Amino acid sequence: MTTRFSLASIGLLVFALGGPVVASSVSAGELTPFEVFQSLKGTWMIRAGDKALPFNMTYDVGSNGTIVTEQFGKELSVFYRDGDSFVMTHFCNRGNQPRLKLKPGSPPGRYEFDMFDITNLKDASESHVQKIIYEILDPTHMNLEIIWKKGAAEESEKYVLTKQP
Repeated sequence: MTTRFSLASIGLLVFALGGPVVASSVSAGELTPFEVFQSLKGTWMIRAGDKALPFNMTYDVGSNGTIVTEQFGKELSVFYRDGDSFVMTHFCNRGNQPRLKLKPGSPPGRYEFDMFDITNLKDASESHVQKIIYEILDPTHMNLEIIWKKGAAEESEKYVLTKQP
């Protein structure tokens, strides 16, 4: 006699045992964006071009499972649900705190956050984060793009992240 498990059962088992949700048999398209970001928990090596950065990116789940934190060097971002929206607050080294909301309708694996307001920005012409895009390629690889705005100009920083065992 053969025992059969559904894909959802296997996914729940992997999640219960603490494994990454995205790595389970449940595809990322079936998860909410918040669940996908929860599955990033761990330490990620960061590359900019062909150079590894001297610090890692870390993700953790906190506040009884209601937030995901992202530590990028000395900067912190916090992801959380706000009603029907998925938002993040980025605590920038520049001393301002842009709040960004997930743009609806992105393809699976792509999470584009657009700024909707910002605190502690003295002048709109000062440099600040305008958009952050995460492209999750598989459970251990993702691309990150941070788009800065300074006056009318925009600059882009691109990173490749690899999850550490």
